[in-house]
Amino acid sequence: MFWQNLENKVIGIWGMGKEGLAVHKTLGDRLHQTTIKLINEDNLADINNCDIVIKSPGVSIYRQEIVQAKEKGIKFTSSSNLFLSNRRKETKVVAITGTKGKSTTSSLLAHTLQHLRIKADLGGNIGKPLVELCDSDAEWVVAEMSSYQCADLQGAADIGILLNLYPEHLQWHGSHQRYYADKLNMIKQANIKIINKIDARSSELAHFTDAVYFNDEKAVHIKNGFFYDGTTRLFACENLPLLGAHNMQNACAVLSAVKIIGGNLSECAEAFASFKGLEHRLEIIGEYNGLTFVDDSISTTPETAIAALKALDKGQNLTLLAGGFDRGQDYAELIDYVSKIKDRCKIITLPDTGERIAQAAQGKITIKRAQNIKQAVELAFEITPNKGTVILSPAAPSYNCYKNFAERGEDFANCIKSLAK
Repeated sequence: MFWQNLENKVIGIWGMGKEGLAVHKTLGDRLHQTTIKLINEDNLADINNCDIVIKSPGVSIYRQEIVQAKEKGIKFTSSSNLFLSNRRKETKVVAITGTKGKSTTSSLLAHTLQHLRIKADLGGNIGKPLVELCDSDAEWVVAEMSSYQCADLQGAADIGILLNLYPEHLQWHGSHQRYYADKLNMIKQANIKIINKIDARSSELAHFTDAVYFNDEKAVHIKNGFFYDGTTRLFACENLPLLGAHNMQNACAVLSAVKIIGGNLSECAEAFASFKGLEHRLEIIGEYNGLTFVDDSISTTPETAIAALKALDKGQNLTLLAGGFDRGQDYAELIDYVSKIKDRCKIITLPDTGERIAQAAQGKITIKRAQNIKQAVELAFEITPNKGTVILSPAAPSYNCYKNFAERGEDFANCIKSLAK
């Protein structure tokens, strides 16, 4: 939707978070014959008096109010759509999505391009709201795209990357199958599609004959601790200072994009080495009372908790703090994984999903229940043997107790420091 399509219209902005505020400012700067209505849960009926509604990502497109408004001819769009339509013609877009790892991957790609002297901006679900980048003079905008942003995307990114697909966000999408379909909406429209060969759901559901695959021995992949492009050895994986096989696999997506963009893959070694990992993503808080504490508060699925355990397991004792907002996820796979190392791995559960984890793990794994992060940290100090590792990787969102995963991670770090001797 172009700026001229919004002139002389009644525009609703639904949601005044970071994106909504950016849209409001942008429209105020660019449009002069437009009426703007601010929509929230208290005045939803006002959407029926709008010509066009620009909604925030957190508002599900499947809400009945939106379905009914569309039937009346009211149009809906988003910050992402406005950006794709109105960006400078010289600016190209690489959009990155996936259930997990997209923030780190997007940040790593933007960092790498900048190191290679390719002007790049970072936006979307991380960095700046995309609507703020319409006038960016960057050669490439790296756009992290959540499933919410992908669902109603109308326009093609120059490059689209799909990292992985796990069951997630059931309440917004209504079903896991719809969640997968909404994720794939961005990939289907992308001019060049880059897909994870070794992620089962991605390979099965995103089956495009023209796709470029990473983690494929014919393309960019990992072998014996090195990144390879086909048969060409590039550089050691240890150049990238991140924990976890999943981060190395996602780095292959970055190298695949750099190759398409025209960057020198060998020069990426230095770029990777200078990359700083993001907070609350396998972030080592430090050593306290002989124990190492790791903040992986970003973990909201059982799969990511398993990935965290795999990344940190060096044969030492492990204590996993897990539990949070209940989205109906299945924890059988997580419990099965922990049961294989149950002689040196314990779980401390947190509300709300913690009770389901505890019930399912009863008799299989050592379980301790905590009512909050502070109690969980106290228990971790008590039950974790010396030189062990304590991991907050909740396998659930934070919304039952915290406004976001960052606040949960910060509380974890504060509790550790206040309780340590």
